[in-house]
Amino acid sequence: MRLNPYSFLIKASSLILLAFSFFFSALGQELIPLRALNSPYDEQNPVFSPTGEIFYSIGFHPENLGGPTDFGDVWMSKKDSKGEWQKPQHVSDLSSSGNDVLIGFSDALTALVYHSGNNEKRQGIHQYTRFGNSWNHVKPIEMGNFKNNGVHFSGRLLAEQSIIVMAMNSFGSFGNEDIYISFRQSEGAWSSPFNMGSAINSFAQEQTPYLSADLQTIYFSSNIHGNRRGKDIYFAQRKSKSWDDWTQPQKIENANSIGSELGYVIVDEDEEFAIFTTTQNSDGFGDFMMVKYEPKEPLLALLEEVDSPVEAIEENIVEKTEESVAIISEETQEEKTDIVIETGSEKDSVLVIEQDSLEVNDFEKVEDTQVSIEHEIIRVLDAKSMAEIPYKIEIGNDRGVKLTLDTQQEIWEKLEEPLWTNIVISSKGFIPRILEVKEWESIAVESKELLLQPAMTGTSIILNNIQFNRGTSDFADARSVQVLDNLVAFMKENQDIKIRLEGHTDNAGDPSLNKDLSMKRASKIRGYLTINGIDFERVRISGWGGSRPIADNQTEEGRNLNRRVEMLIEN
Repeated sequence: MRLNPYSFLIKASSLILLAFSFFFSALGQELIPLRALNSPYDEQNPVFSPTGEIFYSIGFHPENLGGPTDFGDVWMSKKDSKGEWQKPQHVSDLSSSGNDVLIGFSDALTALVYHSGNNEKRQGIHQYTRFGNSWNHVKPIEMGNFKNNGVHFSGRLLAEQSIIVMAMNSFGSFGNEDIYISFRQSEGAWSSPFNMGSAINSFAQEQTPYLSADLQTIYFSSNIHGNRRGKDIYFAQRKSKSWDDWTQPQKIENANSIGSELGYVIVDEDEEFAIFTTTQNSDGFGDFMMVKYEPKEPLLALLEEVDSPVEAIEENIVEKTEESVAIISEETQEEKTDIVIETGSEKDSVLVIEQDSLEVNDFEKVEDTQVSIEHEIIRVLDAKSMAEIPYKIEIGNDRGVKLTLDTQQEIWEKLEEPLWTNIVISSKGFIPRILEVKEWESIAVESKELLLQPAMTGTSIILNNIQFNRGTSDFADARSVQVLDNLVAFMKENQDIKIRLEGHTDNAGDPSLNKDLSMKRASKIRGYLTINGIDFERVRISGWGGSRPIADNQTEEGRNLNRRVEMLIEN
């Protein structure tokens, strides 16, 4: 199961809350200081890694690569064996002599870091890959006309939505720093930063944006009121599908003081905690604090994300708002039915759904078929002996959300929700199976048997669901990370098993480069396993390039099959 990177922080903070609390003199709000992470210097931009560490920038620290005038280097901390925070460590691999801000993790082994630009690295956001305790620079990411004309930068990656929200002084800024958004367009390429509009951007400074997971609420800091109190934290909510249409910003009442507050980040939705930086008690430098926050009800119920700041979200739903009243009309025809949904405005789109005409008997047949499937029990068998074996069920989706179920009947009940896309069946001593919903339904109708391969020496499987961006060792999607999490669980449950990961490519391009790429991909998977607690010695790797094809390289389908990573059970 994926580690919740915030749970340990909440537990530790709750203990602090019991042992020590104080009130902001101006507001009487209860705050929790994170003393183990705070220093006499400037703590900013906290980001939690998928493996439970906290990374953040410390400005003006004498150990920064640029010395005590350096605006920020990357530092990190993690828990020791007693569950207590260790002394923060300087991460020089992710730092430069300029301003450095870690904005997020694409996965446990891939980080994105902003560098202000110097002789070492050009200005912009750069990609890094983790190898053990070290980080290797991969490349700067391409982001159109990205340009920061000021010294301040803050930003945050929403990996699941492929969105970066950032604050800087750039093209079209209304004042100093404004808030912008960028969308991933392809492998390694992002859209030019898009200004998020005058509703949240002003003539003053807007910094440290944080966008909620549902993309409906934005939190940020601003000094628009100019009351000599420094910056305050505000929130605003989206009024429509547009990325520049927001409500009037409002202050977060329990997180503002006579000092400056920045970097408001929701730590855990269930526990309702947020972390932020305040200068209230640190002589002008920022310290981390935690506070209870009040969840904000979204104004809209958007079910899908946008692909760009210009395009609207395409949805098969009707939104009921003050400006838009849904009118549903049905025109029955002999051959088909058209359901027309109008939104009350000439500029709004009209969605037409064509449905083939169905007789009453056809509906009865559909219902009967579904009932028979729902009550069908799939036998889980040992592929070698064909004997039934005990098993565990987990249902998930491509964003890494998982849920453990007790019975197969629960699978059918959950599949009525569009959230779930795959089913994992596992058993100790066997290699787990990850099935798409259609595969599960097909087995339920046809064979009614699911075979699990014993994890015996010599057993080899292709890790089909782990995908890489073309020509790189970067994981292509969240689904790949979910498969890796299942592999971690498999290795932990079967402690005596050792594996070999063999990387393969097609035969296109330079053979030596292909061999190097295949080795890097296998190494990337091993790195993910080891950082999640699997002993390094239990995972061997090799790279074969295009020398061991399993399909015809003359066709695209064959080349896709040849680009693979295989897992072999070893002694």
